[in-house]
Amino acid sequence: MLKKTSASLIKMVTILSDGGYHDGDTIGKKLKMTRSAVWKLIKKLEGYHIQLDSVKGKGYALLEPLILLERNKIKQYLADEKVDILIFESMPSTNDYLKTIKNSKSITICLAEQQTHGRGRLGREWYSPFGKNIYMSCLYPFQKDISELAGLSLVTSLAILRTLKEMGVREKIFVKWPNDISYDSKKLSGSLIEIQAETHGTSWAVIGVGMNVNMMDDDHHISQAWTSLRKIIGQYVDRNQLCAKLIQHLIAYWKKFDAQGFAPFIHEWVSSDCLMHQTITLNNLDKKIKGKVMGVNEQGHLLLELADGSMGAFSSGDTSVVKK
Repeated sequence: MLKKTSASLIKMVTILSDGGYHDGDTIGKKLKMTRSAVWKLIKKLEGYHIQLDSVKGKGYALLEPLILLERNKIKQYLADEKVDILIFESMPSTNDYLKTIKNSKSITICLAEQQTHGRGRLGREWYSPFGKNIYMSCLYPFQKDISELAGLSLVTSLAILRTLKEMGVREKIFVKWPNDISYDSKKLSGSLIEIQAETHGTSWAVIGVGMNVNMMDDDHHISQAWTSLRKIIGQYVDRNQLCAKLIQHLIAYWKKFDAQGFAPFIHEWVSSDCLMHQTITLNNLDKKIKGKVMGVNEQGHLLLELADGSMGAFSSGDTSVVKK
């Protein structure tokens, strides 16, 4: 079910964001609504598992910081980038929504506070609790044939990495072929790319980015080691500012990739690659291939030195480091 974030919910969260107690009458007057309507908004937040305290005679207070996504704030930080931004309170999947938009000539960004059916690569679930992280997809037109888009996931990872470094994550942060960002061997971000139909030399890509931002626990939903930006830098992050930085870097990297291909990004990838010179196992379709990572080629394919000394280039698969 698609729900755009209501202005009333954003305004109420803004009132509560000072961490103090606010009674229903005062909130109602500020929002020009009844106390009953305020109570419904409070119940909605509780339904999204947002922690609130309620004290008779004092009112309601947020027990954790919360700043919701706002289109105007993101646009304000974005300066001159011409993009359409859509923000939803709850939706199944930002990628699936953008796949319903056909032949758009503009760059369209879709953000959600919560996804009910968020997906990672290979059909894996992407845990998407309300108001904590970034669940974003972008519909982007490339002036390329589908066969020339093989390096797109790597370019996207590099743009995410640049954004996180600007947010203060400078050490222990790496890319992992083809689409993961890890900090201290824990997953911090990932992407999912789905190519749409090609028309008159244009290929539309739906590029989904998931980033753990303010999440401090996962209620045992995530099976692999993970971390979040807030855990790393030790403070709550305003996702509006972060989204704007991320969008700016993604678009800049995609424009360069569209014009020049993946070759200009090879050095940047190799210098940030956590798998470089490691012996790994690549699960590729029904095969398990063991080899030493020797970087990537101009198409973004993974280069492996195989047991017989030959070099193999692989366009897809899941990687895991062989334990010594």
